[in-house]
Amino acid sequence: MTGTLRNTARTVRARVRSFFDAPLAADAAPLELLHAALDDLERKAQPSGRGSRVFPYTRVVVHVAQRDADRAAIEAVFGRLEERLRERLAEVRCAIPASLAASVSVTECANGSAPLLCVECSNEPDTSSRTHATPEVPELRVTVVKGQCDRAEYAFTGGVVAIGRGAEPSDAVGRVRRNDVSFLEVRDGVTETVARAHARVAFDAALRAYVLFDESSSNPTYLVRGGRSLRVSPRDPRGVRLQSGDEVQLGRAVLRISVADASRPG
Repeated sequence: MTGTLRNTARTVRARVRSFFDAPLAADAAPLELLHAALDDLERKAQPSGRGSRVFPYTRVVVHVAQRDADRAAIEAVFGRLEERLRERLAEVRCAIPASLAASVSVTECANGSAPLLCVECSNEPDTSSRTHATPEVPELRVTVVKGQCDRAEYAFTGGVVAIGRGAEPSDAVGRVRRNDVSFLEVRDGVTETVARAHARVAFDAALRAYVLFDESSSNPTYLVRGGRSLRVSPRDPRGVRLQSGDEVQLGRAVLRISVADASRPG
């Protein structure tokens, strides 16, 4: 589809949405709530010139306050909130923060005093982690075992670590991704099996651990531990918890993981 046709389709879709949109019913289904939240978030994208936009927030929390809320159903439907938000923003040519995180909070509201749907946007980390003293984040070391990278070893402390081929690859719609663990553009039977956006590792403050996610690459991602391989499900929002000594296989390339003990000085 050409750019003109894409723009026309988006315009028609927006007009249809505005024509048929009605206030959410108190018993709105989880999918209705999701689409309403995405519509609200799309409107928060700011023009940045030449037909492009920018999303100025890195953290999104959708609050649902519904009487007799089916928490399990809502959390299941909103499980792909971040992925759906990225897709929606890409459709409107909106630059997306690399560290964007989105989640849902469900409350069973008995008297209807709270709004059914409230979208909270900020550039602050998740406030739920502030109820505890901020712990030391352990250092994550990534060593290249198979494949060619711009470095043989990497060290990180918290945050999100993007893994893929190329330092700053772009996709078909021009979105640029910065890979922190960057495999080279070479063909050696191993390195080229790593996708440009293959996987990511993020520190989970609640688990106090690093978690591995597959980003739906054409070649699978495996966690190898104690001689056993576990395939990481593509786009699974739960991910797989990492520990020292694990190996991560991306296509035919392999990385070894080492996590420092944060309780030990030095």
